[in-house]
Amino acid sequence: MKRYFNILVVTLIGIGFSNCSSGERNQQTVHEPAVTESESLYQMDGKWTTQNGDTFHLSELKGKIPVVAMVFTSCTYACPKIIEDIQKVKRQVPVNQKEKMVYVLISFDTERDTPERLKEFAISQQLDDQWLLLHGDEDEVREMSMLLNVKYKKQPNGDFAHSNEVTLLDTQGAIIAQVEGLGKNQQPIVDKIKAM
Repeated sequence: MKRYFNILVVTLIGIGFSNCSSGERNQQTVHEPAVTESESLYQMDGKWTTQNGDTFHLSELKGKIPVVAMVFTSCTYACPKIIEDIQKVKRQVPVNQKEKMVYVLISFDTERDTPERLKEFAISQQLDDQWLLLHGDEDEVREMSMLLNVKYKKQPNGDFAHSNEVTLLDTQGAIIAQVEGLGKNQQPIVDKIKAM
């Protein structure tokens, strides 16, 4: 999996970042995946911890249809909007595919977003059992951000400036659609789900 570090070069300062405040960039971009469809994120061999304190490997998502985003729970502007965007997708999923769906939030904040904190956040955001919140170590988070083409940088106050991506994976873990921007039309993701 480390070969992706040679494939993906992500500039982590400046371009594409947004702060978790109302003054952030709000453009929408629908773009080609950073990882080709023949490459699966499920090849990552790292261990994650869920909001329930369980150890989790991404390969456990095989057969599911994941909608994925990276957030941190103390974010007060961008991250709640990302969740709203995913909720819009969730409401449009056809009935016959609802059981296959899983909505995955991966935290940037390896220090503060413990599994316990992720659980509290899930409850406060009224996220049901289809939502999976993941905590990982810094290396896993950095690798995942590169694979998802999410740029982020830790700020002196402990918060994160970051780009805003909602990503759809297929049942084998390949990226098949991404939408960048807050409050944007998630139809490209919905259309891909309906076509699966």
